[in-house]
Amino acid sequence: MAKPPPGRTPDQWAESCRVLPKGSAEPGPYRSSRAPWTVPILRACVDPHYHRVIAVMGSQMAKTDGILLNVAGHRLDDDPVPILYVGPTRSNVEKVIEPRIKKMVRGAPSLTEKMAEGKSQSKTYKNIAGTSFRLAWAGSATELASEPACIVMVDERDRMDDDVGGEGDPFELAEARNSTYPDGKAIGTSTPTIGNVEAETLETGLTHWQSADAADIGSQIWKLWQEGTRFEWAWPCPHCREYYVPRFNLLQWPEGSTPTQALHRARMCCPHCGALSSDKDKDSQNQRGVYVAPGQTISPEGEISGETPDNDCASYWVSGLCSTWRSYGQLARRFLNAVNSGDPERIQGVINTGFGELYKLKGDAPEWQSVADLREPYPFGYCPDWVRVITCGVDVQKDRLYYVIRGWGVNYESTLIRHGELYGETAHDAVWAELGGFHALRFGEDEKRIDRLIIDSGYRPGDSFKRPDNQVYSFCRRFPSWAVPAKGHDTQDKPLKSNVIDVTVGGRVLKGGMKLWHVDSDHYKSWVHSRLAWPKGESGAWHLPLDATDDYCQQVVAETRIVKPSGRAVWKKIRKDNHYLDCEALAVVGADMLRVWRYLPEQPKQKPRAKPKQPAPSADGWMGNVEGWL
Repeated sequence: MAKPPPGRTPDQWAESCRVLPKGSAEPGPYRSSRAPWTVPILRACVDPHYHRVIAVMGSQMAKTDGILLNVAGHRLDDDPVPILYVGPTRSNVEKVIEPRIKKMVRGAPSLTEKMAEGKSQSKTYKNIAGTSFRLAWAGSATELASEPACIVMVDERDRMDDDVGGEGDPFELAEARNSTYPDGKAIGTSTPTIGNVEAETLETGLTHWQSADAADIGSQIWKLWQEGTRFEWAWPCPHCREYYVPRFNLLQWPEGSTPTQALHRARMCCPHCGALSSDKDKDSQNQRGVYVAPGQTISPEGEISGETPDNDCASYWVSGLCSTWRSYGQLARRFLNAVNSGDPERIQGVINTGFGELYKLKGDAPEWQSVADLREPYPFGYCPDWVRVITCGVDVQKDRLYYVIRGWGVNYESTLIRHGELYGETAHDAVWAELGGFHALRFGEDEKRIDRLIIDSGYRPGDSFKRPDNQVYSFCRRFPSWAVPAKGHDTQDKPLKSNVIDVTVGGRVLKGGMKLWHVDSDHYKSWVHSRLAWPKGESGAWHLPLDATDDYCQQVVAETRIVKPSGRAVWKKIRKDNHYLDCEALAVVGADMLRVWRYLPEQPKQKPRAKPKQPAPSADGWMGNVEGWL
C-alpha cells in the first residue's frame, strides 16, 4: 500500500530536502527565512480553497526558484501529479529554466532517486516519480494545448504575447490543461509592466493599490492580481511599530543627490511617524511581515483583523524594496541614472523590475473618456450630406476582421458611420465573403458607396499555405482598385508609398499588377490622435455616433506615442486591444489615396454676369468700330 503524502507544505519540503549548489547566491540548505514573503504564497498553492495563485513582484524576489520550483519539487516528491511549466520563450526555457530544474533535482536527494534515466528525459520533458514534468513556452499554442496537467505554472506572464498563435491568452490556455483535475492549480508569476493605477489610504490607515478599470491596465499579470484577493506585503516601522505597505513613493534621499550620493543615503520613510529606516532594519521587518487585503487591519503585534476576501484566486503583491538581495541605495541609484538618461523605457525597467510597480506611460494618448465624449445623437449607418467619399479600414486577426467605415468631407472632417467585427477564421473563405458584401453597401440619401477599402496585410500567425495575408491578397484581386492591401512600418521616408508585388515567372514586375501600400504607422496614428482633440464645431472635426461602444473608444487610444532621447518615436500599447486604432489609421490612408485634401468648401452660387452688348458693325470698313470691339 502506498504511503500517504507527508502533509508538509512546500516551504517545509524545501527546508527539509533542498540544498542549493555551489554557484548559487547563497549555497547550502534552503532557508525560507531569506524570502519570507514566499511562504504564504507557497501555502496557498496547496490550500484546497484556491484554484488560482497569482504573485506579482520585482526581479530577484525568488519568483521562480522560491515559489514555482518549490511547488513542483514538493508535489513531485510528496504527491506526484503531472506538472506543466510555461516560460516566455523557448530560449529562456531551455537555457535558463531547465538547468535550474536539474540543479533542484540534484540538490534534493529524495527527488534524485525518483528521476527516471534514459531516453524518457529531454530538455522539455522530465519523468520524475513516474509522472511528467513538462516545459513549454508561450510562443507555441501547440505546446500549451497538449497533455493535461494538474499543476500549471506560468512564469513571467508579462513577457509573453497576449495572443499565442491566434489561440488566445497564454495563461488561460495553460490553465485549461488542469480542468479535469479537482485539485488542479494554476500559478502565475511576473514582474508587472504598464498601467494607470493609483494608491489610496483607506479607513484602516493602510494604503492599498486601487482597483482600476481593466482598460487602464496594460499589464496582464496585474489584471489577474486585481481579480484575486489583492494581498499586499506589509511590515512594521522599527520606530512606531505601526504596519505599512512599502512602495516606491516612500523611498527617500536628500534632494539634489547624485546617483552615487543616493546609493549611500537612501532610506525608507514610515507613512505613520515619518521616521527613516535603513537596510539594517529590513531583515527584522521582513521576518515580521504579513499579507493584508483591503479592509483588513494589522495590530502592532502583527495580528490581522477583518474578513479574508472570499475568492478562489489568491493574489499577492510584494514591493521590490523588500528584496533581501538589493539595498535601498542600489534601487535609488538605478532610478536616478534612468531619469538622467531621459529614456522612458529605462525608467520603466527600473519601476517594473526594481520596485515591482506598474509604470504609467506619459505619452500623448488622450483619455478614452474624452473619446466617448465625442459621441453625438446620431445612429450607426447615418451619413450626412456633407460626406464626399467613404473609406473602410480593416484589421486582420486570426478569428475575425475588425473594421471601421468613415465618411470624409472638407478639411478632412469625418464621421464614423459604423464599426464592428466580422467573426470567422481569416485563413478560410467565409469571413472574406462577408467582407465582400461591403461592396454593395450604400449610405445616406444619395446612397453613397464605400469608395476605398484598405486591409492590413501584416498578420501572419504561421507558415501554413492558407495564411490570412494570402487571403488579403486574394480578396484584393477580386476587387481591384476598390480593395487594397497595406502594411505598416514604424518609420519610412514618406507617409504613404507603394510597390507592385505581382511578378512574372521570371521575376519581372508585372505591369498593372497589384500594389502593396506601405504605411508610416507613426504618421497616421498621430494624425488620428490629433483629430480626437479637434475643437468641436470647427471644420475638420472627428464625429462619432451614439452607438460607438466603450470598447471602440478604449481601443482608439490603446497606444501612446513615446519620444526616445534619440528623437525616435515609438508607440507603446497601454491596453490589450488596439485594433480600432489600426482600422482608423487605415481609413485615413484611404482618405489620402482619394485625395480628400483637394475638397474645398462649396462656394455660394452667383448670378451670371450679363454679356456686354456688341457695337453694330460700321459701314466704314471691315474692321468696324475698332475702339468699341477692342
